Amino acid sequence: MKYIGRYFKHYKLKSICAPLFKLFEVLLELLVPLVIADIIDKGIIKGDKSYIYERAGLLALMSLVGFGFAAVAQFFAAYASAGIASDMRHDIFAKIQSLAVKDYEKLGASRLITITTSDINQIQSGINLTLRLLLRSPCVVIGAIIMAMTIDMKVSLIFIAAVIVLSIFVAFNLSRALPSYTKTRQGLDSLVTAADNGIAGVKIIRGFNRTADDYDAFVKKSQQLNKLQLAAAGISAFLNPVTFFIINLATCLMIYAGYIRVENGYLTAGAVVALYNYMAQILVELIKFADMAVSLSRAISCADRFGAVMDLPSEVRDVSSAIDAPHMAHSIEFDSVHFAYEGSSEACLQDISFSVRAGGCIGIIGRTGSGKSTIAKLLAGVYRPDSGVIRIDGKDISTLSKDDMNRSIGFALQKTELFSGSIADNIRIFRKDITEEDLDKAVFTSCSDDIISGKKEGKTYKISAGGIGLSGGQKQRIGIARALAGRPGILILDDSTSALDAGTESRLLTRLDELQDKPTRLIISQKIRTVKDADIILLIEDGHISHAAPHEELLKLSESYRFLYKLQKEADNG
Repeated sequence: MKYIGRYFKHYKLKSICAPLFKLFEVLLELLVPLVIADIIDKGIIKGDKSYIYERAGLLALMSLVGFGFAAVAQFFAAYASAGIASDMRHDIFAKIQSLAVKDYEKLGASRLITITTSDINQIQSGINLTLRLLLRSPCVVIGAIIMAMTIDMKVSLIFIAAVIVLSIFVAFNLSRALPSYTKTRQGLDSLVTAADNGIAGVKIIRGFNRTADDYDAFVKKSQQLNKLQLAAAGISAFLNPVTFFIINLATCLMIYAGYIRVENGYLTAGAVVALYNYMAQILVELIKFADMAVSLSRAISCADRFGAVMDLPSEVRDVSSAIDAPHMAHSIEFDSVHFAYEGSSEACLQDISFSVRAGGCIGIIGRTGSGKSTIAKLLAGVYRPDSGVIRIDGKDISTLSKDDMNRSIGFALQKTELFSGSIADNIRIFRKDITEEDLDKAVFTSCSDDIISGKKEGKTYKISAGGIGLSGGQKQRIGIARALAGRPGILILDDSTSALDAGTESRLLTRLDELQDKPTRLIISQKIRTVKDADIILLIEDGHISHAAPHEELLKLSESYRFLYKLQKEADNG
């Protein structure tokens, strides 16, 4: 909850005006039963019609003014709550962008999506209700008790007793509801994860005829969430019935006591009606307050989840170096780099040391899981090494800013994430400094010109999220174009030609080699034909470099490399 208070400072006036205008409305409401009592005692009983009309007009005026106060209060409450929710979404999205990758992976996309959408919606609803009811409901209840005491002290004791009993019950219910709603949010995270996995992997699920299994898994998660929600709702469900019971019981006692007081001449009929109206006001406000307590308990649970993400440390770089010419080729050096994924008992990479001259090309090959892609992610700054140093142009990359890293390095992955929009938009990805010339050059070099020439709209051809309708090879070429468009001094191809046929791949590598401003290239692949022309090829086995040499020399040095080359050559010939 500590973060929520910070957001109110931008909406101080609205946050003050909302409850203030509600208080003006409350003052008018508390006067209404007295006016009605006067109409009964001085108008109806005495038969004074002019007095009745006069007081009825006063009631109409009070209702109109009260409506105005309520509308203004609602506007300010809605404005403040919507603005705070918008600011929170902005901040948590920025926070997510600043998190270290390991923290992001630990949280999971499903939880972050739920917090950014559903949780903040709950917080917005809680703030809205709080601004409207947190002061209004207690003021109505306390005011009604005070007004009842001015009419008859003895009868008002019934009011006080009812409010005390209800307050104790609401507090007890709230203490049980809060942890229960926390569990429902966790259950929702789990359900969103199941839905996301099912939708993202629908082709594989159907291909292996596992639709029924995926459906059963989703239903199981849904039923678990249903149980959690029923448990939470069961706790809250007692609030309204118990509130009605206690208030109605108190109303019956009040009417009985009022009847006795009227019979004994201590109260008038109008006074009893006024007392009844005050009891009705208390009933309505306590029900509202009970509903607000339920909503507030949800909002508090969601606010705690929001705060847990905001409390995570942002990735901090000790920026003391800079890359002067990011678009020129850079040298790369790995010096005794070790790395292990969080939670893993074994190191993924051990004592990785190699260097590449500016404009050179290094190939990395090895079995699946040997650590090839981890080297690429370490160079791109996605992860930080546990020990050792990675240098670009002799500068430790931990001392370089993110902007320098992003301008200097182009990174193409095996699986290219495409967004809803044109092909050009997917290549640019919001980089305004990329010119049409840069775009066209990247399209040609990556062999994406074949894709664009086959579309009537050309570069403006719209693709859907995930690139539905495009082949794996087409997606990879667009991903490579994306990496090239920023004219990086270092180009990392992380198995990003795996879906290309031999002819297209050869054409791509030739075009890369013919670039006038040739970047330093780090090419990762499981295919020897992709890396065989590299200056040096690193053979990665079990997280360390077993051999480092050009293709022809590596054939002589490594038996496993020769075996792999023979297998792939036979496959190509076959």
